[in-house]
Amino acid sequence: MQILTERLLLVSTCGTSLLTNPASEEVKKWLTKISNEAVVVSDQLSTLVSDRRDQLLAADESTRRKMSAELNGIGAVLERYRPGEVFHVIIHTDTAVGKASAELIEECLGSRVTRLSAGGLRTDHLGSFRAAIADITKQLDEIVRSYQEKRWFVVFNLTGGFKSLNGYLQTLAMISADRCVFLFESAPELMEIPRLPVRHAELEELRRHVTIFRRLAVGYSVSAADAGDVPESLLIQNDSEVTTSVLGDVAWARHRSTIFAEKIHETLSKNVRIADPVRRTFNNLEATQKVQVNEALDEFCAYIDLGRPLPKSRTFKKLQGNPVPGSSHELYAWSGGATGRLFGHDESQGRFVFDRLDSHLP
Repeated sequence: MQILTERLLLVSTCGTSLLTNPASEEVKKWLTKISNEAVVVSDQLSTLVSDRRDQLLAADESTRRKMSAELNGIGAVLERYRPGEVFHVIIHTDTAVGKASAELIEECLGSRVTRLSAGGLRTDHLGSFRAAIADITKQLDEIVRSYQEKRWFVVFNLTGGFKSLNGYLQTLAMISADRCVFLFESAPELMEIPRLPVRHAELEELRRHVTIFRRLAVGYSVSAADAGDVPESLLIQNDSEVTTSVLGDVAWARHRSTIFAEKIHETLSKNVRIADPVRRTFNNLEATQKVQVNEALDEFCAYIDLGRPLPKSRTFKKLQGNPVPGSSHELYAWSGGATGRLFGHDESQGRFVFDRLDSHLP
């Protein structure tokens, strides 16, 4: 049965089937060994990718679908929905083989496609994986809502990819997308799951427990006891600690900007302090800048307390000379036009103080 859809946003997970199917047992074992490596410097990988690219270029549509679970699932979705217009989002792991596979899929799909991942989206470290999942949720939620506002039909295709990621995205799809679909190898038709009639968490609940969600978002551990009366639907308990549930991730992704634009929040770390001049400047900022200042402060606290790397856009460096008397370092808070900077210095007992917030160096 075909369903005619005028405009389709198709979100597809991407595994490594293009590299493993077909491949010798020796190559499969090697790919498994490097499956969680973010960077692989190897002629073997580059040769394998080049070989698959040549095969794809020479193959017809039917052969391509046999080579790749991802392309097979995408093909089945397009056959069923027959969209007049389609835009693809390809989700892949933060690994060398994940990126390589996604690039091959992108080349097959053409120009209306974007690849999506998050730092740490690998299965070898639970903490990094959870933080990456939260990042993916935020990115996906923004993309999905922007297309739904323009009346695009949204389908999550989970035919390819990895179980650890797909299980999460299936729940997310049932909350946010119009359909979640699968195509099993031996099945001729798609399995479809419609969106569930889920009521999203109220903004007020997140306001009440904002510190809990801020801590979890940047990688701090939160005990079940500290979580207190946070609604159970928003958290998952693992032993004595909690993490955000899928619904919690979605709720935080949707309401984080509203909460961060309301005020400057107290730092998550006892080793980081905000001086009064920063607070006064913050009150006169635009909403988007306020959000980014709060994000920068939370990320910096995790950097100080947990050693968690700052995002690439969040430059933290020593000032040259003495352009801001009393301050020795700067942290980029926002970019676009004039770059917003938080200036600060090391205080006694290892504490860092942010002295000033400005859009430029004086």
